[in-house]
Amino acid sequence: MLTIDQFTTVLGVLGAYFVMVMVLAVSVETILEPLTWWFSGLRKKISPDDVLNDIKSWLPPIADMGTRATAIANLAEEYQLNVRDIQKRLDTIKLIADETAKGLGVHKQVDDTEKMIAIYMAALRDKFCLDERKRIAILRVLAGLVGIAIAIMLKIDTFDIIGFLFPENVRMILTTPGGQIGGMMMTGLAASAGSSFWHDQLGRLRAIKESVKELK
Repeated sequence: MLTIDQFTTVLGVLGAYFVMVMVLAVSVETILEPLTWWFSGLRKKISPDDVLNDIKSWLPPIADMGTRATAIANLAEEYQLNVRDIQKRLDTIKLIADETAKGLGVHKQVDDTEKMIAIYMAALRDKFCLDERKRIAILRVLAGLVGIAIAIMLKIDTFDIIGFLFPENVRMILTTPGGQIGGMMMTGLAASAGSSFWHDQLGRLRAIKESVKELK
């Protein structure tokens, strides 16, 4: 059972570790940032819904339909949608739209422009979500690799810093060459979580530390 003083010491070490990993995470983000400028695949695209919301906020309703069609056509070109992408969704979306309209008791005939806008928007949303998932996955892998490289270069071993929290037999394993490499890889992977994540964890740790001080 830890005493309050021992618990405070543990919190202090964890706080120092969180700060170190946060600084490492900032370094990783700084290194990766130019890559998002150079490679278009890593650059975040504008959401189709955000584009339409912007249009609605400043255009009169009478001009809305034509301008939406133009904006969606531009987005379709930027997202590199082709006829095959649209055709795959066409029959499914028409069927869903008809069933939904019947279920809602809507009998108004939807014109071709509205149909195509709905179909293109559905395709754009799918493409945006898929591209965003790919982009985030690639950035996470790159962040992990860069973080591990920096941790190995600086010899920052997570297990060496917080190893005192583990039992003696576990600490002996962690001090082996394999354990040290694993600790440095752990540091790099931790840094890939991002500076904002570690900033939040540090804030929670400070709140716990303040509570311990009041208890003491």
